[in-house]
Amino acid sequence: MTQHQPKQHSQQQETNSNHSSGGVCGKSSPKTATNFIQHFNDELADFTESLATERFWHICPLGSNEPCGLFDTQTGLKHPPIVAYQQFFAANAFVLIKDRQGHNATFDVQQRLLWSTGPSDDCINGSLTFLKIEATKLSILGIDGWNVPGINVFKFFAQNKANPNLSGVKLLNSLCWHTQERAINLENWNNTVLENPNRNLYACNSAWKSLSFVQIVMFIIEHQCQLLSADKQKTVLSSVDNSWEELNPEQLLITLNEQGVDLRGVNQNQCLASPINKLNGLDWRPCRLPQLEKARLADLNKGLWELWDCDPEALAKLKLVARNPKQDVKLHNVAIDFGTSSTVVAYCDQHGARQLLRIGVRDFYQQPEASHYENPTVLELLDFERFRAIWQRQTYRPELDWNWLHTSHEAQESFRNNPGDTGVLARILPRIKQWAMRSDKQQLRLTDYQGYELTLASLTERNPVRGQAMEVSTTDPFDPVELYAWYLGMTINWRERGLYLKYHLTFPAKYERATKDKILASFRRGLQRSLPSTLVAQTEVFRDFEVKELASEPAAYAAAALHHLASHDAVDTSAEVYRDNPSIKPKLTDEGVAYAVFDFGGGTTDFDFGLWRWATVAEEDEGYEQVFESLHSSGDNFLGGENLLEHLVYETFKDNLDICREHKIPFTRPLDGKSFSGDEVFVQQTQAAQTNSVLLGTKLRPFMENADSQLESQASIDLLNMDGQKVKSEISFDAQKLDALLFNRIKEGLRAFLVELEHVVEQFGSRPIHLLLAGNGSRSRHITALVENESDEWNALLTEVFQDRTPTLVIHPPLAVNQDNLHAPTAKTGVALGLLRLCPGEKVKLINKIRTESHDEAPFRYYLGGIRRGQFTPQLAPTSDYQQWQLLGSMPQQVFKLCYSVSPKAKVGMQEGDPELLIHRVDFPAAPPGTKLFVRAIHPCIVELAAVNEEAELESDIISRKKLDLETGLITS
Repeated sequence: MTQHQPKQHSQQQETNSNHSSGGVCGKSSPKTATNFIQHFNDELADFTESLATERFWHICPLGSNEPCGLFDTQTGLKHPPIVAYQQFFAANAFVLIKDRQGHNATFDVQQRLLWSTGPSDDCINGSLTFLKIEATKLSILGIDGWNVPGINVFKFFAQNKANPNLSGVKLLNSLCWHTQERAINLENWNNTVLENPNRNLYACNSAWKSLSFVQIVMFIIEHQCQLLSADKQKTVLSSVDNSWEELNPEQLLITLNEQGVDLRGVNQNQCLASPINKLNGLDWRPCRLPQLEKARLADLNKGLWELWDCDPEALAKLKLVARNPKQDVKLHNVAIDFGTSSTVVAYCDQHGARQLLRIGVRDFYQQPEASHYENPTVLELLDFERFRAIWQRQTYRPELDWNWLHTSHEAQESFRNNPGDTGVLARILPRIKQWAMRSDKQQLRLTDYQGYELTLASLTERNPVRGQAMEVSTTDPFDPVELYAWYLGMTINWRERGLYLKYHLTFPAKYERATKDKILASFRRGLQRSLPSTLVAQTEVFRDFEVKELASEPAAYAAAALHHLASHDAVDTSAEVYRDNPSIKPKLTDEGVAYAVFDFGGGTTDFDFGLWRWATVAEEDEGYEQVFESLHSSGDNFLGGENLLEHLVYETFKDNLDICREHKIPFTRPLDGKSFSGDEVFVQQTQAAQTNSVLLGTKLRPFMENADSQLESQASIDLLNMDGQKVKSEISFDAQKLDALLFNRIKEGLRAFLVELEHVVEQFGSRPIHLLLAGNGSRSRHITALVENESDEWNALLTEVFQDRTPTLVIHPPLAVNQDNLHAPTAKTGVALGLLRLCPGEKVKLINKIRTESHDEAPFRYYLGGIRRGQFTPQLAPTSDYQQWQLLGSMPQQVFKLCYSVSPKAKVGMQEGDPELLIHRVDFPAAPPGTKLFVRAIHPCIVELAAVNEEAELESDIISRKKLDLETGLITS
């Protein structure tokens, strides 16, 4: 082996690292992405210098800590692993050792002493004084320091029946030997033998006594000693391999890759591997996609995108093949339903089939299940600093490690399986979408597994320039949405699938333009960073990359559900309000199919009402065949599965206040939860309070989600007190009360849905309206009881809202899982699959009247007005136009009690004191008596107030005006 001057490395070997990472294994300083050949040469220099720091290296299979051999850099020989020597010594009490000069020694394994060995006629005879002098002259196996043995040591040696030099009681056919204390006769140890010049010397050496076993083995190899068992039948030298003997460092690096091994320092915690090895784990290491087969790296029909910018001759030398990423570009559509609880990704393959993707599952080889396609919108931080060091230096496909960050299913499992572990809860960011909406109003802190504390910066709109390569820096804020999008992109753009450039996102109907733009910008960054840099460098191809908003979530679901229900294969499970007509399947006509979507999700419930029809002649001239026309959209911001679970938890804690008082147990309150007397000491936003709510939520989730209402009446739970100490608490559950809470809240949501439907029902004419139940929440037993079974409560709601003008409603239950086709739309996956049907190229025109009228801004979000006779009377509603003044009332005392709510209940009546009704005092101290207060919506959550005597004065520039942000409660003049 050619050696260079040694370079000391301090990398710490990691037992849990993926040893296919290449170069010097373990921790390394972050590097920017470079051409692979340049990277290989850099690693080769490090490898050569590191190799010179030690003579012996363990040979280990990649991914294993168990050596399979021992490499001697001085001779280039591969020896059996240390463990083979250990096993040999363990099986032999005495080992015969012979060096290159023919010197022999016997090693007493138990005493770790070496003994001189030779025929009896070669023994040294003489007086003790003479023998001591002669012993110091011995050099056996290249070892000096031999001595006359002490009597006890010699006795142990001479009486050991396993001693190969023992015959009867004689050693080397002799009975008389010298020890340090006296001469002895092996037949009678108790008798003192007079000194006799003919006594023999059996010298011993303790040099190996202070050596570690590894050092003994290295000595044996360095001196090319031969080992034999006592019967001279066994050895460990037969497997010495010289195949690496003539390799230079570069050839050795290539060979390490070919043989799937790395080198570990015997004396130092160093690990050396071929940088080629890291190519096998390109997809597995960051996101646990399948490992690449070695054959792929050298297959002329496959190869790697990452090598496209490398010199072909240099690649050939390394037996690697590059692939032009342009060959694998797909301009098919990808649809992403970025959800509060889970995210669904769907794409069109080359045959036009609509497929779903699994993100972040533990094993992509396992049999797919329906739940795999509902990818939890969750991140788990394990080692944030190591992640950030790479994320802020490498723009495209950064070399992240799954051990630093988990996402989706695996992160969700940590969250669900460790409800009482505050450390786990502190490092997990659930509901990323919800954080994106609130990030500028709520600061969130996370603590990773290493104890590093992180405060998330507010989400901002940081759009990359279309067609230009991005650059990252250490000043970039950490954006969880961008990172989550990157993980999605890595799975979408898997090398066995291709590289996709056309992405479409859907949003709830009520999302503000600014919020959507920030999320879109984050997805553009994250998805772009999942592309290989060798594709981004090809501007003529990369400029086609785009991420766009397309349709609202409920409208996208309607597109999937109506197509599915209209197909010949779909089983019609619809129910009609009136049984005197047969069940009706949706059938596309010129007049159109009327639809109403009730999308009951994890965060909110969205409503959408519209028509699905054939295109008109004029629309056909534009190239369209079908039209989805959204006439109206709304929703219930607090009717979401996770919010309902928070209410169940809150009510249960309230029912167990005595326990909470006794042990000082805090808990959290839902955003729309009603306060109670004395709640200030219990309701907190501390880690302990959040942990307690998660713990109880784990117990109550099955009760909320299951088809029955079974719930144990009591459970012993380890809750946390104010000091963060665990307290075993006996918690009681009132199943009947909690079930009634769910029933009534869902009933209120359905009432709000019908009220919004009534707003547009005249536009549907006499058409039957297809009521599409969407979202996992629509699988609730209470939805089934109320709607699908046409209960008395449902009929009463219809009568209450429509009186004697109830339309024909064809109710379609949530689309169920088709076990024979997991890619068929379901209540959850229908949004993403439906979005594919609305993408450009599908000849479907989207018309959103509300968005058009509000110039693509979300509609005003609130009901706003005052209190009249204890009843909330709204003057503005989500259907109100922007910039249109409305009279609120007079201000006899220069003060107005402004009330507002996002709840659709406001339309049918809310009492003062309702927890969903918010109050804000507005003062105009300079206004004269009798002044009137006017209001107008100027933003989804901002209104402008003006105090005037007459309406005509509203256009004056000198009147007193104020702006109120209803979300924050802040007033600006």
